[in-house]
Amino acid sequence: MVMNRLNIACAEDGDTNIGLDEFSALFDEELSLQEVMETFKVFDVNKDGFIDANELQRVMCSLDLKEGCELEECRRMIRAFDKNGDGLIDFSAFVKFIEEIFS
Repeated sequence: MVMNRLNIACAEDGDTNIGLDEFSALFDEELSLQEVMETFKVFDVNKDGFIDANELQRVMCSLDLKEGCELEECRRMIRAFDKNGDGLIDFSAFVKFIEEIFS
């Protein structure tokens, strides 16, 4: 829904084709919990309920965000929200991340 609302194509393999302007537009208005869940699913490629550094890297690179395409940078971003130190972001941590963007 979020991706459709932004006219962002998601291929069946999960690959996205989006530019920085379109991604920024995602955060121009408040998102519903359902939209946050759908956005989380875009990042959670293997559908295990967590986002790891490789999944984050895949999305950041597909968004053409050069600063997020290095795996170590993705690990650093995950560590910022990874409270238990397992190297994964669960849905509740992702919600906190989104809340921080809006605050």
